[in-house]
Amino acid sequence: MAKKQILAPTLLVTSCLYILFPWLSFNNVHLLMFNFEFHRFEFFFMAFEASTHQLIYIIVALFVGLLLGLNLTISRFFCGYFCPSSIASAIALKIKNPFIHFFTILCFAFVLAFSTISYFTSAFDLLLNFTKFDMSSIFVGILTTAFTSIFLVFRAWYCSILCPYFFVSAILPQEEKQTFEFFDKDSCISCEKCVKNCPIDDLDIKEGFDIRCVQCGLCEVACESVMEKFNKTSLITKKFKNRNIFRSFSQNAYILGITILVLMIVLIFYILDSSFLDNCYFVNKSLYK
Repeated sequence: MAKKQILAPTLLVTSCLYILFPWLSFNNVHLLMFNFEFHRFEFFFMAFEASTHQLIYIIVALFVGLLLGLNLTISRFFCGYFCPSSIASAIALKIKNPFIHFFTILCFAFVLAFSTISYFTSAFDLLLNFTKFDMSSIFVGILTTAFTSIFLVFRAWYCSILCPYFFVSAILPQEEKQTFEFFDKDSCISCEKCVKNCPIDDLDIKEGFDIRCVQCGLCEVACESVMEKFNKTSLITKKFKNRNIFRSFSQNAYILGITILVLMIVLIFYILDSSFLDNCYFVNKSLYK
């Protein structure tokens, strides 16, 4: 069923994990946190002393490594199976009432923003002190506004122009990119639902391949909802039916992508080397007892 493309288990699971991770801690050490307050990097309930500069370098290394590594392994499948904006698209498809739609998106944006800030400060402390409107709370408000604006107003503009993942995917020399295609033109009734439901402005799947396609599958779902009335399947489907998220494209790209991810991990350990500390903080003495 095409509808499984939108509400894929990977999309729901990864979003839930992203929201859950900041709450997981053991002996006051989190599963993953860039703890600027106590100058330490916390990973898998282990804490490493790190200066502010080191934490920033780690964040940059993670961002660049994941950006390149994921593009070379799962390619545009990230957009349809992992990106939170695909959940926003699914909500728009399911909820027609504009007030309920706005409130649902606003709540989702708030939870996403709260979780993002919780990777830099304790989620429990942030929750308890949220009404005090400290700096962390203000950042949650700013991110909530930004996410809501992207999901409701600027998604097409963001996805096709500003999104760094899309930018890297567009410039990488990947042959035969996975996309959706339109077939059996004689059965099309020109309802235009596929175009109306597409989150990218002026993208018409009926015109053929478009580099801006974000693999969300909304066009497939829209077409299926119409064609099932005529006892037919969707006229829109993936170009390469034998590919999935674990078999995106060439083997060489996989090797390069995995190599980049490994180098990212090595670089993070290099950054954490104590000999490269530009400042020594003694608040973490307990870590070395």
